[in-house]
Amino acid sequence: MQTESASKSMKLSVILPCFNGEATLAVQLEALTVQDWPGGWELIVVNNGSTDGSMAMVELWRDRLPGLKIVQAHLPGTPRLGVPHSYNTGIQAATGEAFVFCEADDEVAPGWLRAMGRALSVHDFVLARLDHRKLNAEWLHPPQGEGYQSAGLYRMPFAPYFYSASACGFGLRRSLYEKLGPLNTDFPIVHDGEYCWRAQLAGHALHFEPEALVHYREKSTLRDRYRQGRNWGRDTTRLHQHYATPMGRLGLARHLVTMARLLPHGAGVLLLRAVRWPGAQAMVAEWVWNFGWEAGKLQLVLNKPTLSTKKALATATAVAATAAAADQVASG
Repeated sequence: MQTESASKSMKLSVILPCFNGEATLAVQLEALTVQDWPGGWELIVVNNGSTDGSMAMVELWRDRLPGLKIVQAHLPGTPRLGVPHSYNTGIQAATGEAFVFCEADDEVAPGWLRAMGRALSVHDFVLARLDHRKLNAEWLHPPQGEGYQSAGLYRMPFAPYFYSASACGFGLRRSLYEKLGPLNTDFPIVHDGEYCWRAQLAGHALHFEPEALVHYREKSTLRDRYRQGRNWGRDTTRLHQHYATPMGRLGLARHLVTMARLLPHGAGVLLLRAVRWPGAQAMVAEWVWNFGWEAGKLQLVLNKPTLSTKKALATATAVAATAAAADQVASG
């Protein structure tokens, strides 16, 4: 790893995937214009088949983002692949020694890139801090605490105790990416969690960098929140199945009981919203996401896939190494 003094010569490549991001993209582009890094940096916008005015909007910022490149991740006439494919495509075009991810519907805070660069000078895998308030209406604010990845990384509550993080806060050294390989396009939603797990299985610790702040934009309609929860629940379950990691005892029965409990709770919060109870809209937003999450998990549990013995054995033998890496994260 490099020392911090050597980091001044390390070029960074910022990768920004985009599919029809016209409604929010200007906020992110404006935020990127105030970023700086002594080793120099480039912005690679990855167009994944946008049909709106996103790319015309990007062109308007070319004079203010001198390191700007636009690359194409979608071949017309072929199926459009997801976000991990866009990140991989951007990295293929990158010239930096490290890659920093951001997304078209978020906003990086002032000093974000410098903080990521400093951390990447001494760590292979860096994760930014997320804020869930600035870009979201009050009813979308986290109901407890400050939300996912605001104070640290999420950690599985059971062995092998993997840490996970959102790709919108990723920073990766090129050497690590070349060792681990590209993001897995088989996981369109939790490609970030899969990459975190893969890194820890290979013995690499994840470094949470609180000085690198990303303002995260929540889904703002109930339909979109349900779909996001369902997709995350489904893909997360697939991830556990892929690595043969446990999800608790009596999986099917437990999910059915949870769904049964959520139904009357949902009826209650909808009633509170109907009578304009203070805070009811936030309760509905949380319930819709959680119901989608459980519905997605239940869908995969009902498929009863066959687990790979080889993957189960590999995961079991890596538990000790992963626990050691987890301790490094916890100690900062």
